[in-house]
Amino acid sequence: MKSEASRSRQHSPVTSIWETLVIVHVGVLIIGTSWAYGGQVDWARTAIHGWSVIGIGIFVAASLRRERRFPWRDLWPLLAFDVLVGLSCLNPSFRTITFQGEAFFELVDPRWPGLPSSARPDLSATALLLWNGIILSAYNLSLVIRNRRLLRRLLAAIVINAVALAILGTLAKLTRADGLWFGAVATPQSYFFATFVYHNHWAAFTLLNLGACLGLLFHADRKPEGRDTRHSQVPAALVAALVLIATIPLSESRSGSALAILLLGGVGIHFLRRKIRRQREAGRSIAAPVAGISLGAILALGAIGYLARDVIRQRAALTVSQVTAMRTEDTLNSRLTVYRDTWRMAEARPWFGWGFDTYGDVFRIFNSQRSVEGWTPYYREAHNDWLQFLSETGWVGLALLVLTGAVPLWRARWQGSRSPVPRYLLAGCATILVYAAFEFPLANPSVLIGFWTSLFAARAYLDAGSASPAA
Repeated sequence: MKSEASRSRQHSPVTSIWETLVIVHVGVLIIGTSWAYGGQVDWARTAIHGWSVIGIGIFVAASLRRERRFPWRDLWPLLAFDVLVGLSCLNPSFRTITFQGEAFFELVDPRWPGLPSSARPDLSATALLLWNGIILSAYNLSLVIRNRRLLRRLLAAIVINAVALAILGTLAKLTRADGLWFGAVATPQSYFFATFVYHNHWAAFTLLNLGACLGLLFHADRKPEGRDTRHSQVPAALVAALVLIATIPLSESRSGSALAILLLGGVGIHFLRRKIRRQREAGRSIAAPVAGISLGAILALGAIGYLARDVIRQRAALTVSQVTAMRTEDTLNSRLTVYRDTWRMAEARPWFGWGFDTYGDVFRIFNSQRSVEGWTPYYREAHNDWLQFLSETGWVGLALLVLTGAVPLWRARWQGSRSPVPRYLLAGCATILVYAAFEFPLANPSVLIGFWTSLFAARAYLDAGSASPAA
C-alpha cells in the first residue's frame, strides 16, 4: 500500500488548481487590503466585500466537490451566529424618523420581544456578509490546502508585504511626513503609520505578521542536511523580524510596544531553550551561545531604541502628563467611562445584544460623557472589542464568535506536530485577542483578515502534518 506521504504528493490537476486559486485569493485579499489604507476607506470596504464574496463562492464550490462534505463540524458556531444575526435583522428595535431632510433614529420595542433584535438591520446585514466573507475566505486554506510548502510561501509573501509597508512607514516617519504617502494624503489624526490611518491598527497588523515571520524563522533554523544557518533563510527572516519590531515603537503605539515586548520575551525564552538543548545534545558548552544571544538581543534593542528615541521620549512625556491628569479628575479618564457605559449598554440586553455593528448608533443612549460646552462626544468604537461584541451580540453571540475560532482549532491534528509555524501564527492571534481587551484592532479590516488568515493557516498546517512535502 502507498504511504500517506506518497499519496499526498500525487495531487490531481483539479486539486492543484484549487490550491492555487485559494492561495491567490487569500493573498490578494490580505495584501490588497493592507495597501488600501487598511480597508478603512469606503471604496476599499466595497472592494473587500466584493472580493470576499468570491471567497464564499470558492468555499461553496470546494465543499460541494464529490470527495468532500460540508464542514459543519468546524463551522456550526458560524452558522449559529448567522442565524442569530439574521433573526435580529427581521426584528428591528429602532425606527427611522426624517425631520427637515435629516434622518434620526428612535428606540422602539421590537416586534418579537425576547428574540434577537437589531437597532440597524441594514448595518447588521452588511457587517454579517463581510464577516462571513473574510472567515470563509480564510477557512478555504484549511478546506483546500494540503501542502505545507505552499502555506509557507503564502506566509512569506504576506511577511514580505508587511516589511515593504514597514519600510514605507519608516521613511515617512524619518522625513517627518504629516500625512500618508509622504504627506500626499491627509489623515484625520496625527497618529498614523505606513498606509494605516491609526497607529494601533498598524501595531496589531505588525504583531500578526511578526508571528508569521517568527514561525518561518524557527522553521528555517532546523538546519537541513548540508546547509548551515548562514546559507539558509534564517538571516533574511531575522532581518524581516527586526524591521517589523522596530516599527511598533516608531509608530508611537505604546500598547503595541508593550505587547511586542511580551511576545519577544516568549520568543527569547524559546530560542534560548532551543539553543541550550542543541548544545547539550552536541556535548558542547552553553556559555558561549547564551552570551552571544544575550549580546545580540541587547544590540538589537539598543538599535531599535536609538532609531525611535525621539518618538519614545515624546510618548513617555505624554504618558506622564496623562497619568498626572488622571489623578486630578473625578473619574479616571474618558476611556474608563466609555467602558462603564458600554457595560451598561450590554446589561440592558445581555443575551442577544443590540445588533451586530450597531454600537455607534446605540451607544448614544448610554453615553454619559459631556464636554465643557455641553455637547456629547461620539464614539464609533468602544476601544475594547470584547465589550463591544458583548454589547452588540450579547453573551450568546460572543460565545459563538469565540467558538468560531476555537472549534476548528480543537479539531486540528495536534498529535505529533512539533513545527513552530502554527504555534507562532496562533501566538500572533493570541496577542491580538489580548490587544482587543483595551483597543479595537478587530475593527480594522486588514487586521481582521490577518487574524483569521493566521488562525486557519495554522489549522491547515497542523492538518497537513508530516504527509506534506518538506514538512
